[in-house]
Amino acid sequence: MVGQIALGKYRLLQSLGSGSNGEVYYAEPIQFPEFRVVVKRIHDHVVKHPKFRQRFEAEVQSMANFDHPYAVGLIEAALDDPLGPCLVMEYVPGMTLEALLGKYRRLTPERVGLLLGYFCHALEAAHQAGIVHRDLKPANLMVVKPTSPDEFLKVMDFGFAGFVAKPYLQLADLTGQGPIDAMGTPSYVSPEMIRGDRVDARSDLYSVGVILYEMLTGRLPFVYEYQDRLLMAHLKDAPPRFMTIGCRDIPPEIEAVVLHALSKYPNERPQSAKELLDEYSRALGVDLWEATFPAGWEPTAVPLEPVALEAPRRHSQSPFQVFYELGVLLPERMAAAKLRGFIDDLAAEVVTTEPGLIRLRLGLPAGYKEGQSSGILGWFATRRPSVPKGQEPIEVELHMDRPDPSQPLLNVLLSFQPLKDYPPQDAAAWYSRCEKVHTLLKRYLGA
Repeated sequence: MVGQIALGKYRLLQSLGSGSNGEVYYAEPIQFPEFRVVVKRIHDHVVKHPKFRQRFEAEVQSMANFDHPYAVGLIEAALDDPLGPCLVMEYVPGMTLEALLGKYRRLTPERVGLLLGYFCHALEAAHQAGIVHRDLKPANLMVVKPTSPDEFLKVMDFGFAGFVAKPYLQLADLTGQGPIDAMGTPSYVSPEMIRGDRVDARSDLYSVGVILYEMLTGRLPFVYEYQDRLLMAHLKDAPPRFMTIGCRDIPPEIEAVVLHALSKYPNERPQSAKELLDEYSRALGVDLWEATFPAGWEPTAVPLEPVALEAPRRHSQSPFQVFYELGVLLPERMAAAKLRGFIDDLAAEVVTTEPGLIRLRLGLPAGYKEGQSSGILGWFATRRPSVPKGQEPIEVELHMDRPDPSQPLLNVLLSFQPLKDYPPQDAAAWYSRCEKVHTLLKRYLGA
């Protein structure tokens, strides 16, 4: 993609990294090459989600209507760019808090307090605007002018965190095998998100508590290799006291603020970002709200032109592709457990698990390998296993979405299609089998 032109006016210069929802590029406006911007190109697997267009427009509007000096701003967006859906955001020089902690490991309580001040100003404004980030972590925080007297912080991915927050049932969830995927988010997730309870601004404050713990001690409060144990710790375990992990230099008043933010239930935590900052200010003996107040700033709204929407497509080139829709009231952890039972009982193979998408295959014959060579030599080398008529393998895609992340309602679009190596020989039998699998899956999920 480097060298390509986004939105007809931004030349991509360098990849800055890839996340679960997109690839981020350092770019220059062609007409103003002395300036720099950041272009986020959305991953193809996200774009394929049937409700992507609606979600994209909603997230772009959310970002466009939130403007704050301590949040990375949106410049413009395009849904139908030749490179794919893109967001253009301001370029903020500096280093992420993740990189800063990788270099220095621990920060002093005074430095943490100032960074927290900028952080809480952005969060307070976002929460008052009805925006909950849901994916706060050091990788989403940019430290500007690091180590200088003018050091400050900007929050990234406000409003667009919805794609990262899509239901993501990892391979370990569905099969019981494999470690945590390297996403980082489970280390900072709030207990109510794990429980599937209503999520509001106080969920962000729990994530802030985890980040504070990490900045002050040099480690996370909960460190486990496997996701099940890590998430259970967020739900049940008390964070280790600073003294027990060798951090005897942190004043107990500061530690108490961090542990308050890490309370298991929202009503036990500070009730706003300003309240959290005020607690830290009292513990430190400095008015951090005033010390970090953005001088001369007044809230403004910068709406974008509405993006024209299309209805989700349900047709396909294949006459055998079948779609079903269902809604289930399930927290993600319970949905994962129920799907695991379905997978085990039907001996299904998990092909893909991505944010918002699971792809399974049912009825694969023993010895089948995808992408076998064509031609006479390939046929002799890897002969495709045969299957009885009416027993052709079924590929099942579950496209998952939460229309309101604060509620446990999970919308699922099911797609059934044959593998290209095994086209159905009896259409009526194929549709009947798809309906039976659909019915069985509904029973497992309790739909």
